[in-house]
Amino acid sequence: MSADGAWTARRMASRVWLIWLRKIATYDLFPQFGARIRRILYTPLCVLSTAALMALVFGLTIQPRVLVLCVSLTAVIVIGLCWPWLTLRGVEVSVGHDRDRAVEGETVETTISLTNRLPWPVWGLIFRSGYQEPDITPTNRLPWSSSNSPGPTGTEIPLSPVPGRACSLQVWRFTPAKRGRYPRRECRVVTGVPFGVWEASKKVQNLRPLTVWPKTFPVGPVPWMEDESLVEGNVARKQVGNNGDMLGVRPYRRGDSPRRIHWGQSARHDRLIVCELQALHRPVIQLVVDTHPASHSGTGPESSLEWAIRIAASFAKGWLEAGVLVGLVAHNTALPALAGRSQIYKLLDALACLPEDRGTPLSELLASSACRLFRGGLQIVITTDRQWCDWSLLPLRGQRWVVLSRAGFAATPMATSSHGPGTDKKPWLWIPSAQEIPHLLRYGWAEARHGS
Repeated sequence: MSADGAWTARRMASRVWLIWLRKIATYDLFPQFGARIRRILYTPLCVLSTAALMALVFGLTIQPRVLVLCVSLTAVIVIGLCWPWLTLRGVEVSVGHDRDRAVEGETVETTISLTNRLPWPVWGLIFRSGYQEPDITPTNRLPWSSSNSPGPTGTEIPLSPVPGRACSLQVWRFTPAKRGRYPRRECRVVTGVPFGVWEASKKVQNLRPLTVWPKTFPVGPVPWMEDESLVEGNVARKQVGNNGDMLGVRPYRRGDSPRRIHWGQSARHDRLIVCELQALHRPVIQLVVDTHPASHSGTGPESSLEWAIRIAASFAKGWLEAGVLVGLVAHNTALPALAGRSQIYKLLDALACLPEDRGTPLSELLASSACRLFRGGLQIVITTDRQWCDWSLLPLRGQRWVVLSRAGFAATPMATSSHGPGTDKKPWLWIPSAQEIPHLLRYGWAEARHGS
C-alpha cells in the first residue's frame, strides 16, 4: 500500500472513531428523566434564580455592587410568584352553554363569566379549555367584550381585562364534530402576569357540561315480525300492519304476501290487488350496538364506530317518535324498552357517552341477560362485517342485523368484504359506505320501500 493510501485509511478510521465517540457522548440513557430536567431548567424561574445566585456569589467575593443586581432579581422573582397567585385567589370563573344538549354539527355558544373581587383590574388571564381541537370544527367566534383583546387560539382563550370589583361576560362559538360530553378534560384559568416567571393555574369549579348527541337521519317504519305480539292498551288503529281488520285495498307491490291478495278485486281490475290490514300491536325494539374497537375501522368522526352509533341513534329517535317501545344494549349500558320523550333523552344520552377506546365484544353482549331475556320483540344488532363473517353469530329468529363494511370507513385502503363467508348469508341491512347511510336508513328494507 502506498503512503497516500495508508494516510487515507488512517484518516477514515479516525473519522469513524470520532463519529462513534460523538454518538456515545450524545446518547440519552434516560430520555424521560432528561426531558423532565429540561422542563425544569429551561424556565424563566430557573434562569432568574440561577442569575440571582451567581450575582450573590460575585457580590460577596468580587464586587459588592453586584448585590444590587441580586436584590433586583430576587424582587422580580418574588413579585412574579406572588402576583399570579393573588390574582387567581380573587377571581371566579364560571362556564356555561346556551343549552344542555346539542347535536353533532350544531353551533353552540359558550359563555365565560369572569368575576373580579379585587379592588384593582385583572388582566393577562387565559382560559385553557378542555375542548380537544380535533373534536371541534372552527366557526366564527363572537367578538370579546373588549375590542382590544384578541380572539381564541386553539384551546387557549385569552380573556379580556376586568376592572376592579366587576364582572365580564365573553362568548365563544364552537361546533362539535363528534358526540360526547364536553368539556372532555378539566378547564383551568392560568396567568403569568406580570413577568411570566411562574404560571399559576386554577381549576374552573362552576362548569355547566354539554352533552352532544350523535347526528340522526330519518328512518323507515319498523320491520314487521311473523309472530307479532299484542300490547294491551296500545293499539294503533289507523296504522297499517299484518293483523286486524281490513283498512282498504291497494295495488300489489313487490314483496307483498300472496295471502293478502284480494282475488275478487284482482279479477275485476285485471291486476293484482292486496288488502291492507290493521296494526293490532305496538312494536318492541331492542338495539344492540357493537362498540368493541377490534370490530371497527377508521378514526375520528368518520370511523365505523361513530357511524354505527349514529345509525342506532337514528333508529331510536325515529321509532320512538312513532310510538315504538325501544331499548338499548351496549358497553356497560342496558336500558329497557320504553316509549316517550324521556326515553329519547335517555337513549341519546347513553349513545353520546359511549367510550371510543373500549367496548364489550358482541358475543358477550348477545350472551348477556339483557339480550337473552328479551322476548316479544325485534332485536336490531348493529356491527361490522368482521363480526358478521363469524359463523358462531348467526342471526336468530327475531333478529335483524345492520352490518357496516369496514373497508368503506377505513382511513387506509383495505380489502372489501363480502356479505359473509357463504353466498346465502345476507344481512338485513348492508352498509357499504357512509354516503349511502341516509338513503338506506330511509328505504333500505321492504316496509320502508312499500311505505307501510
